[in-house]
Amino acid sequence: MKLAITQMTLGLLIIGSLFAFAVWIEPGFYHVEILNEAGIVTGGAFFNPGRNIPMRTWQAIYLVLGLSVLGCGIAQYLKARGVRK
Repeated sequence: MKLAITQMTLGLLIIGSLFAFAVWIEPGFYHVEILNEAGIVTGGAFFNPGRNIPMRTWQAIYLVLGLSVLGCGIAQYLKARGVRK
């Protein structure tokens, strides 16, 4: 039962880290703000206008990995509890 709970926790951590990466880190890969002398944002530059295909592939694989670990944890937990369909 402890292994099942650990697997569910790790699955959620994998999915959570993917979400955190997509929200907080990934926008910095594509956009840089340009500041003037007073430190005010005057514009920005896009290094890669559009989506990066290798990045999306990595994110899809990472999501499938997280869902797989979470699903195996849930299945193992239900089996340990004796719940059957």
